[in-house]
Amino acid sequence: MAKYTLASYAVRIRKSRENDYLHLDNFDNAGGDLLKEFYGFLLSLQERPFEVQRTERSLEAHTIRHESRSLRFKLGSGSFGTQSRIRERSTGQVVFQKEEDHVDLTDLRNYLIIPHGSTTGLLFTERLQGNGVIATLSEAFRKAFNQKYSGYTLELNNMTSEAAFGIYLERGDLKKIRLVRQAIPDDVADALGMGETEKNLGSIEFVLKPPRLGSFGKRKIQKVISGEADVGSMLEWRGLEYEEMKIEVKIANSTRTLSVSSGTTPAMLYDLDSELQKDNQTTITDDWVYAKAKEFAEEVAENMGISAAVMRREFAWPELWELYRLEAPNEQHD
Repeated sequence: MAKYTLASYAVRIRKSRENDYLHLDNFDNAGGDLLKEFYGFLLSLQERPFEVQRTERSLEAHTIRHESRSLRFKLGSGSFGTQSRIRERSTGQVVFQKEEDHVDLTDLRNYLIIPHGSTTGLLFTERLQGNGVIATLSEAFRKAFNQKYSGYTLELNNMTSEAAFGIYLERGDLKKIRLVRQAIPDDVADALGMGETEKNLGSIEFVLKPPRLGSFGKRKIQKVISGEADVGSMLEWRGLEYEEMKIEVKIANSTRTLSVSSGTTPAMLYDLDSELQKDNQTTITDDWVYAKAKEFAEEVAENMGISAAVMRREFAWPELWELYRLEAPNEQHD
């Protein structure tokens, strides 16, 4: 599994019991702008974390920046309610004792853009080794939004159902398929004389390449993306089960690596590890991740019929938005 990925989501609003999606920069016909609501929500998270007692999860925001109609922000997500020890690997010495009231936070980068006049906002959230923030973020923002706008339905859907993923396959050539599994199988590890640490911390990849000037057929993968076929059917090869399928698609002079993980619903993930190599970068930085998210957003928007000019249109950020807060109600303690 790729260590760093970006997952993509479509953000929409419709009136309850209606099917038509509303323009997000005036969804209530009274100047209601989802960008303002989300920004106020983030400012609230920055001042007071959102906690889910039943799952013992906490979410907070910091390093929030806006540019035209986009937001760049970090979310700290973590768990509480359990004790644990943190030790130094080389010495074995315990350096910290985590108590039940301590929250073990991981900071992840996120990018949201809501274009002018659009019915769809594009959200990209960072995942670290497959773990992200979308479940807690979605619950918190829905609660905050629904508390103020009871007659509307807010949707945060996986981008797989959008045209974007399918368009990549339709327009591009499928140049490489990589099946990835964490941990080396016992028989392979034994044959190569590997120890337990090497076996457990290592990974195995099965790479399929077409002839040098050719490309693979795409029908089976297109069925997986559309939901007609289970992704699990493509994650087993010669009796060995893999966890992730990386698809390398070449469109014109650009190569994009997309990742499909095992599970009931394939997620549209962008493999940042591969992008880092392609860009000849050695370190993942905030600026680089946000620039990539902006690049991916414009690609997806183009596939959805939204021009780059609309995506880049200037927007004067209202000063009053800095004072606005949209707070998500925390669960009450038992």
